[in-house]
Amino acid sequence: MQYSYTTNGAADGSFNAYGNNEITVSGDVLSVLIGDSDGDKNINGVGIYELKLLNKNLKDAQKLAELLCSPDDPNSDVPISDLYGTTCDGKMRSGMMRNFSRPVAIKIADLVDSLKSAGVREGRKIVKLDLSLASINRAVDGFLVSLRFVNSGDYPITFKTPDKWETKVGKYMDILAVTDSSDGMSSRIGFALAGQPLANPAQFPDDEITVAPHSIVVVTIKTTHIQKFTAGTYDLNAGAFMEIKVVGLESSLIRVDFHSDYKNPTRVAFDRDYPSTPQEREQWEAYQRTRMSQWSVKPGQTFAEDGLYRAVRTSGSARGLLLKPFKAGDVATTEPVTMPMDSEYTMGTNIDGPVQWVWEASAPTPVKQWSFDLIDGTQQFCEPGVACPRSGRWVPRVSVGYSMLSQEYQYQLANMVTLRRGDTMPSIKGDFPKWEWVGVPRG
Repeated sequence: MQYSYTTNGAADGSFNAYGNNEITVSGDVLSVLIGDSDGDKNINGVGIYELKLLNKNLKDAQKLAELLCSPDDPNSDVPISDLYGTTCDGKMRSGMMRNFSRPVAIKIADLVDSLKSAGVREGRKIVKLDLSLASINRAVDGFLVSLRFVNSGDYPITFKTPDKWETKVGKYMDILAVTDSSDGMSSRIGFALAGQPLANPAQFPDDEITVAPHSIVVVTIKTTHIQKFTAGTYDLNAGAFMEIKVVGLESSLIRVDFHSDYKNPTRVAFDRDYPSTPQEREQWEAYQRTRMSQWSVKPGQTFAEDGLYRAVRTSGSARGLLLKPFKAGDVATTEPVTMPMDSEYTMGTNIDGPVQWVWEASAPTPVKQWSFDLIDGTQQFCEPGVACPRSGRWVPRVSVGYSMLSQEYQYQLANMVTLRRGDTMPSIKGDFPKWEWVGVPRG
């Protein structure tokens, strides 16, 4: 009896090298490879298990071998493209699950799940790498997040230090994060760690981590890439999408996708919201700006998050200078937008036409409902002569009269300044002068 079954095949039937799960039966020995536990709450980590088949497990393996030799069904409506290879009547046979009839495919899937669970539960760990959260502590410039990598297998496992991981969105993007989303729903709290600096880089002078067999390595990462959250107690899990190398063993455990044990999360209490200071708000906004830069709101689309947004022409890259507040649920205008252009080379030129909107920063936020006082660091307007409430670029504006519906302003673009929080706002010549915040410096 000899066959293999690989889950997570690509939609076109090709082999998916990113996080395979595979069972292989050779004689009475079952091997289970877990390279992707991300979609399974009952399995954590990645690894290779080996189990001698007995009793029910042996019968299940024999039944699966018979089913894999079932005839193809040309009328099959099975969408799954998992791959298999087996021997039928002394001849090699390979194919995909979608070639079988639905009843046969269902029985095969049930037996594969049963054997996989048995291998993980009862098998010997040939290779096994687990990840968990050790601790999270607030720091002056963000948070210190410590992760525990555990090797309970028989071979050393190596990988690059997380500060060297690829974080650019694309085929080879790496992910390392801590969240509370064990149920697969959107997380209420999240710490992005890939690409962030290590708290102690001297711990790994070669930018590589080696976890010896039956040992633990704790890595502490400094991060300002943090999702906004409210004070409270959270049960947190860690997850990774990364490249590893199993030293001394050839396997397809190269690109792996896994999470910590959802049954044993790490409980962490936070005594205050994040962000809760102007400095933390600047840190959060910088991360949010990067995260949201790929999700512009096009004409007629709905805004998903509150904030100050910048207009960008739908054709070309011209950007508006002024920021406009929107709330989640608002709908982006389909009408042309006219405002000064955000460019030192086109002073006084307007952006004019249809635009999409890109998140820039927090909108002015009351300290509580109906209050005129704003949370420090969210101000969009400021009087001359007072302390600057928000680091970034400020442009002066003065009143030039009234229209039927609103007051009209003139912007003194040549007098734009870049200030740090706490600096004194310069004076402005003109009627009803006021400074307007137009975002952080570009680049």
